[in-house]
Amino acid sequence: MRIDPTSIFTIRDLSRARRLNRILSVLPRYHTGRRMNAKIINSLVDLVQAALPPSARQRVHLEKDEVAASDHHTIPIRLLRPRRRPQALLLHFHGGAWVVGNARLDDQWNARTVRLCNVMVAAGDFHRALDDDLERAIEDAVTLIDWALDHLASFGLDKLIVEGESSGAHLAAAALVRVAERRPIKRLAAFVSLCGAFDMGGSIRLRTSERSLLIDPQSALLNLDRLVHGPSLLDVGSPDVSPILADLSHMPPALFVAGALDPVKDDSTRMYERWHQQTGCAQLLMVPDAPHGFERLPTRVAAKTHAFVARWIERILGPA
Repeated sequence: MRIDPTSIFTIRDLSRARRLNRILSVLPRYHTGRRMNAKIINSLVDLVQAALPPSARQRVHLEKDEVAASDHHTIPIRLLRPRRRPQALLLHFHGGAWVVGNARLDDQWNARTVRLCNVMVAAGDFHRALDDDLERAIEDAVTLIDWALDHLASFGLDKLIVEGESSGAHLAAAALVRVAERRPIKRLAAFVSLCGAFDMGGSIRLRTSERSLLIDPQSALLNLDRLVHGPSLLDVGSPDVSPILADLSHMPPALFVAGALDPVKDDSTRMYERWHQQTGCAQLLMVPDAPHGFERLPTRVAAKTHAFVARWIERILGPA
């Protein structure tokens, strides 16, 4: 089902978003295909986080864990718990074009999800593919989903929700495809994607877009090419690399959120169509006047989108 955005956003909300878009239109775009950009951003983030204590999270308790990955490195995990008994575990995959970001950067986002949905949120520091090793990032995502499924009982829970933003949505979906091939995923209650990218070959819209807000489309296409031609040469026609080609018939209900101005919005539309066709349980919210990553902008549209996602999760989980 396609969700009518007028049932969520007012004319005033969208007018304010357009005003911000006019400012964004004169600012430089982020070139995701340039690794030096990512290295500088990650270094600055690491320095700031080392100097500052974690931000306060009212009514949310932070714990830390880790899981051993297949090549013997460990993946740090941040666990954010509500004060009362949670209804489910939500495993969040951060965005960042596969190369930037970390779990701590999403503490505020995840803490808000904890409070709105009464879930425990886990976020892992999976491999950032500055070395173009996308396969290692996907394998880390597989490890995190296995960890989440294996630990549900120890948390006193029986439902898992998987959520991803942008490249994080790709890693989550690709990992789910691989996990579902070798173990039951009946405890997976829902999948949530925000501005997800699911076609590693690049959609037609991405290939033909010349201008966009926040990200440079042609550099984003170069980034995809670098990732699939990295240390492990990957086949963009393989479902566990481009999950938009996968058998999704065994997947849970899903919500796809995308921005109408996003050059990769076709990935969300096509993934929604395939998911809905195969399961009958998918919804798509196409947000007007919204660029890639709009959910992180300081707008009413972003705030209402997060609130809508929270209500959708609440409906999936049912009464407490």
